Amino acid sequence: MYEEYALEQPGSAGMDGGSFIGTYMIVALLALGFYFALMQYKTAHKTGNADIAWWAFIPIMNTLLLIQMAEKPWHWLVFLLIPGVNIIAYFMLWMAAARNAGCSAFWGFLVMIPPISLLAIFVLATATRPYTYPDFMESSGPSHPQGPKPRAPQSVR
Repeated sequence: MYEEYALEQPGSAGMDGGSFIGTYMIVALLALGFYFALMQYKTAHKTGNADIAWWAFIPIMNTLLLIQMAEKPWHWLVFLLIPGVNIIAYFMLWMAAARNAGCSAFWGFLVMIPPISLLAIFVLATATRPYTYPDFMESSGPSHPQGPKPRAPQSVR
């Protein structure tokens, strides 16, 4: 008696709206995860980590790959486990990885901002021109044996 009632209800024989939307949501999240892994894979190749670039597709290993791309010591993994500190550490790691990939550190900063991260990680993976750092960031000492270059006087209006 109950089996016949269950078959007569509308929508019970197929997928209802909730499971249809849920299926698309799972597919979209899997595609987004694959996109981020692929972009991290390409960025790892640019930073000289081609031998371990496949770590981008494994959930915990991609964090270790990020530490390696940023050329930081392995104890940075501890910083990523401390609540609150991990957010700052991820910003610093992505900024260092962006510098090593030949982009501005600003693009690494943008990777951590959710809506903009889709574009920022794409730029990190596909940018072809090497980034040139400003003069004041290149070295700590003078670049010339005689000292820094003298600046030309500026006119005051």
